[in-house]
Formats: sequence, structure tokens, C-alpha cells
Amino acid sequence: MSSPQSSAAVLCLRPERDFDQVGVKVPADLNVTFVENESGVEEIGPDVRCVVLPSAGAPLAPELFGRATGLQLVQYTGAGIDRVSDAVTDELGCAVCNVPGASAPDVASYVAVVTGVLLRRLLLGDRLVKSGQYGEARSQMVPAHVRGFRGLQVGVVGFGGIGSEVARVFHALGAQVRWFDPAPVSGSAAEEFEGTSLAELLRQSEVITLHVPLVESTRGLIDASALAQLRPGAIVVNAARGGIVDESALVDAMDSGHLGAVALDVYESEPLPADSPLLGLAARHADRMLLTPHIAGVTPEASRVLFERAWDNVRGVLVDGRAPQNRLR
Repeated sequence: MSSPQSSAAVLCLRPERDFDQVGVKVPADLNVTFVENESGVEEIGPDVRCVVLPSAGAPLAPELFGRATGLQLVQYTGAGIDRVSDAVTDELGCAVCNVPGASAPDVASYVAVVTGVLLRRLLLGDRLVKSGQYGEARSQMVPAHVRGFRGLQVGVVGFGGIGSEVARVFHALGAQVRWFDPAPVSGSAAEEFEGTSLAELLRQSEVITLHVPLVESTRGLIDASALAQLRPGAIVVNAARGGIVDESALVDAMDSGHLGAVALDVYESEPLPADSPLLGLAARHADRMLLTPHIAGVTPEASRVLFERAWDNVRGVLVDGRAPQNRLR
């Protein structure tokens, strides 16, 4: 695709059908250019005042913004804000906004579902039954080899809107929940559940689930040392950002047998490269590893709220002159 026309006030790096499919109407008083495939955009011109983009995806090249001198707002349609570098937005002096918390119930249900699949060894049972080994499946899925939610020790890393919702879901299922957050946390959920240090949370948890943003202080937070502190047989679930977990260390911890299982929805590089060691790991440990394509929060209900709030903010800034909502930079 050629560069967007310079008359466009808003450049949306996702196709219009994404909004149509969930019944969200783009404000009629915005002049929007929709992009079918963002990789075809060569540059953002000086007349573009706002870029709307998905939170999921590869980082955008700084060169794309070389002539974006009129940019006022980078609006994400999700919670993550790591696709455009701080250096770019600082130089342009534009606001960076997200839509926090809208997909929290959906991410929480995803985390609970994949954890349950791994705890109960459902991947193994499915494979054995389908291959005609019904008796073997039964023998492998006895109480000594599976785990339920009741009394399960769950550690939630990151206790914002999503992390606290995950805690409530696990608690409702009978688990014992603790949390750690590298940033200050307030609110009723912080008092309802026990907060602790990362080291203590790792030592106590049978499952850890990650819900921190990817910033310099959280990059590589779950490294080889952190994984070694987990209980033998623990499960790691990452539905936050790939860079939070050291993937090389994760491969080693799985191959050594120290980790019981892993569910990943996010990766250091997205899309996941064909030569990623994670794919070889998944082949070696197919019965105890789940990989999904950054879809933990993807439901029609979540998308509708995310899109509506994103467009409301764009219109508020560009048309009504309001201060940006949920501004993070």
C-alpha cells in the first residue's frame, strides 16, 4: 500500500471491518484513513494528527514518524503501549493513550481456562483418547497426577485492573491468591488479597500469572533466577507482554523438568518467528504447553468497549479539544 493521503487527520492502523464486526461506528466528524495492512505504510505525513493502532503487534519503526510533525495523539485500542518508542513520542511531543481494564474479565477467563487445561492434563488426555489409548489416558489422569483449583497457590504478578480481576476469578474457584506489583497499588482488591515480595510469591506459588506492562523495570522480570525460585512443577501463564519472561530461560526450565507447564499468549517477537525455540519446546512438551496468538482479551464484548472508548478519546481530543483520557505519556 502507498503512503496515506496527507489530508487524513486520523490514520488507523487496522481495517475498518474490525470496528464494523462488533458494531462500533467511527465518529462521522473524524476524517479517518483505514489501513488494511500496516506493513504497507511507508510514512506518516505532517497532516496526520492522530494514529490509532492495536496494542498487539511488532514495534513500529521510528522512521515511520520522521515527518509526523502534526501528530497530537497516539491512541492504542488496548492496554499495551509499547509499539511506539518513548523516544519517538517524546520528540514529537504527542500524547500517548490506551484503554485500560476493558478486557479484564476476558483475560481473567482466559487465564483460568488455560490454567485448568494444564492442571488437569487435558492436552494429554485428549491426545491419548484420540489415538485409541483410552485406558492409558485414564491411568495418566488419576488424582496423583492432576490438580484442581481448590487450595491451589496462585501468584499474580501485576495487580492493576486485569491482575485484580484474575485474582477474583481464581479466588471464586477456590484458590489461595497472593500478588506482587513493582508499582504502588491501591484499591479494595489490594486489601482483599495478600501482597508480598516477588521472591516470596515465587517460592509459594504453584501457578504464576503475569499482568504487568512491559517497561524497562519489568523487562526480563521472570528470568532464570526467578524461574528457579518457583516450586518444582509450577505453571507459568503469560498473557501480558512477551518481554517480561526470558524465553531462553523458560526453555531451559521446561526442558529440565523444573516447570510443570506453560501457557503463553505473548512473545518477545510477534508474530512468533518460525525459528523460535519456543516452537521446538512445544513440540518436545506438547502435552504441557499451550501457545496462543495474543488473543487473551479478544472477545466481541471486550473489543466493543475498547473501540468505543478509543474513538471517544480521539474525538474528544481532535474535535472537542478535551484533555486526553488515560494518558500515559
